Amino acid sequence: MARSLRLLFVKVSLVFAISFMFARSAAAQTIWSGLTKSFTKNVASDPTLPQNQDSLTTNVILTRGASGGGLYNIAAEGFYSMNISPTLTAWATDLNNPGKTITATNWQSLAFTDWIDAYGGSHTAGGSIAGRNAVVRLTSDNVYLDLRFTSWDAGGGGGYTYLRAEPSASSPTGDYNGNGVVDAADYVVWRKNPGGFPADAYAIWRSYFGQTPGSGASAMVSAAVPEPATIMLFILAAAAVSARRRWRACRVSKLIDA
Repeated sequence: MARSLRLLFVKVSLVFAISFMFARSAAAQTIWSGLTKSFTKNVASDPTLPQNQDSLTTNVILTRGASGGGLYNIAAEGFYSMNISPTLTAWATDLNNPGKTITATNWQSLAFTDWIDAYGGSHTAGGSIAGRNAVVRLTSDNVYLDLRFTSWDAGGGGGYTYLRAEPSASSPTGDYNGNGVVDAADYVVWRKNPGGFPADAYAIWRSYFGQTPGSGASAMVSAAVPEPATIMLFILAAAAVSARRRWRACRVSKLIDA
């Protein structure tokens, strides 16, 4: 009987640990703030050429057809589809969020829709697109970023220019999920999308581990920073302890009731 209970505890602990890790990973958000990168696609230019595509991550590469239409994600679709494109993105502007502050750091207060609805329902209405602040959610990467179109060709040529945030501008201090502290959750965010961060992102995270942004630099690669394998062990151990405590509490409750 005791052996069966121990085996049950091990199984429950493993399930809880796996669920815990996925929950932590899913909850972690990455914020790209500011408008530091400019991208332009010229009128009538070929959207299949790399120079006419803006690669935000490996999952989202934005462009626009040579004959007009709206934005689409050429990494996941071959052309623009109304009320769908760009796939793997969601958008917030003042048009679908009246009275709200439209910045990536305010993502929790914003409602997100497809691209066309966020800009008033028409890709030919250039005045509704250019000059308007937007926040883009990259749904498969869990990234929120600032973006603003500075020009939009409404005449059918497919040209546009926008300014957007970049990964390196999101957190030079390792706080990759924007929660105000550099911790293990930021490591999880980086591991999910290392290509979306600068090459030294891991070193930056280690350098500032345990600090709040702006609290001052620490010695690079501090001895107190846990290694990646240790981070996962910490998460598993915490999950197992929590599961064991719950099991004990349930057992005591049953004994009392008996």
